[in-house]
Amino acid sequence: MTAPSEERFRQLLDDRGVLRPGALPPPERSASFLVFSQRGDACLDVAQIRQQAARFFATKVGLTVDKHYGDNPPFSDAARVVVASDDGLAAGTRLCFGRAVERHDLVLVEDAERHAGSTGMALLAQRCPTVWLVETEGGDDDRVALLLAAIFASVMLGPIVPPRGDDVFGVRTARLRLEAQPKPYR
Repeated sequence: MTAPSEERFRQLLDDRGVLRPGALPPPERSASFLVFSQRGDACLDVAQIRQQAARFFATKVGLTVDKHYGDNPPFSDAARVVVASDDGLAAGTRLCFGRAVERHDLVLVEDAERHAGSTGMALLAQRCPTVWLVETEGGDDDRVALLLAAIFASVMLGPIVPPRGDDVFGVRTARLRLEAQPKPYR
């Protein structure tokens, strides 16, 4: 699935800025970073995300459409998140889709943990009732999507599975991968 245009995306939202049930299928797992979340709903704590992004990632983030959850939190939602790093290396908009954890998500993280030879991330994922899919443009090497996944994970306190699905890691490893990515020539 390709992310809808901004105009089409806005038509899928209700007057609170929340995705109408069934209005948009989740992005393809193989084209998204999967971020596990310890929240029991699919609400984005935008204030905390902005704070974490600025403080720990030298990045500004925002939503193309504000969210007003009120007393009725959704169990699935979507947002187009705008990212701009202070160093100019990551800038763009990515579709992010939150939903309840499904059994295949837990199988995926268990398999990724075995493949990577790590321990503990699958147990952490089991404590997470929701996930956010951060759609990529270019797979695992998408700097904007990886940065956004790292910011989400730092707020949502869950592990990250990259699009390839052969690894699972936390915020620290995501930051190291961002630092190791080649910088464009200026």
